Amino acid sequence: MISRTDRQDVRLGRHVPYLLALTALALIAASITTVSRGLDFNLPTAAALAVAFFAARLLTIRLPQGDDVYVTLVVGLTALVIADVWTVLLASAAAGGAESVARFSQSSRAATAHRVIDIIRGTAVIGVVSPCQLILRPLVQAADRPGDMLILWVLVAGAVYAGLDIVTMAIQQRINGGPRVPEGISALQRPLSTVYLVHLPMAAVSVRLYAASGIWAFPVAMLLTLILQNSFNLYLRIRRGYADTIGALAHAAELDRPHDSGHARRVADLSVAVGRKMGLSSRELERIGYAALLHDIGRMGDVGEDPRGVHARRGAEIVGSVPFLKDVAPLIDAPATEDGASQPIGAEIVRTCSHYDRLRGDVGARTAIDALIQEAGGLQGRVLEALDAIVRGQMTKVSGTR
Repeated sequence: MISRTDRQDVRLGRHVPYLLALTALALIAASITTVSRGLDFNLPTAAALAVAFFAARLLTIRLPQGDDVYVTLVVGLTALVIADVWTVLLASAAAGGAESVARFSQSSRAATAHRVIDIIRGTAVIGVVSPCQLILRPLVQAADRPGDMLILWVLVAGAVYAGLDIVTMAIQQRINGGPRVPEGISALQRPLSTVYLVHLPMAAVSVRLYAASGIWAFPVAMLLTLILQNSFNLYLRIRRGYADTIGALAHAAELDRPHDSGHARRVADLSVAVGRKMGLSSRELERIGYAALLHDIGRMGDVGEDPRGVHARRGAEIVGSVPFLKDVAPLIDAPATEDGASQPIGAEIVRTCSHYDRLRGDVGARTAIDALIQEAGGLQGRVLEALDAIVRGQMTKVSGTR
């Protein structure tokens, strides 16, 4: 996985134990597979597979948090059926190297380092799942076997492949200073689930057609996969276009209040983090993020105080007039109640995070979170507990890096 933020510390030294352990596991699995199946290295096959891996890597997927991810499940799984494991590993590494060279002039040093780390990670994942050859290749070569069993095992192997992909990406994120591994897995699983749902059946189709029709089934399945993935990327670009537009509106709402500059973005980032900490769904997190960005849009043209909630009602009316954001409006115009019973959880998250951010700007993070807890009469409620854990974790992390 390649970070979009080139300024991010690569922390190469911290990656070394992780990459060594993953590589050692991959070499052990590949060696076991080779001992059982034998070595049948073929340079033309390796070159053809390298081209396929290269094409798959060109269609990167940009996640909502800004990371670029490569998904090569169809190529990797089908390649393990077509060729021996060392041919596949060489093809994967060569394709990654060629892609890095092709993008070197457009990348910073940090992005290049991330790319090299991801090449090792992606190739090692293929090595770890290589023992699936011991089941899949005999099924492909046995003409009298029913196709249903072959497809079932391809789907099982693909699920293991996808799981390892996500887990190793989450570990890589964690090393780079990202969320803890469980939260990282959850954050990656949500946007990538649709991609894997495309790749898994296409891998099964590719292997099944290869068993029936030979090598020509592979490029056909690969072409269909690339078309579907490109369509998915277009969909993600449209969604990002919506998000960019919403961000621009949030910034416009702060132009007449310079002291509030960046408030909406900080509240959105913190609100999503709190919602993720609470285990909310991706759809709920998306709504909360939009509501946090737009929670002050009703203040445009009015810099005064708002004791009666006029700004919130006005903001909800503005947001509710956009069909795409209609279900976000209730999270903006939801006044606080004593027991919180009638308030949507998303509205409570946004309100609490907004209040915290304004206090933090005046008195600092530690005093702000203590003030919120005191106002609530103690550390009670899921939202405040999650916010407290995130804020104190950030303070610990900052103090630990000094």
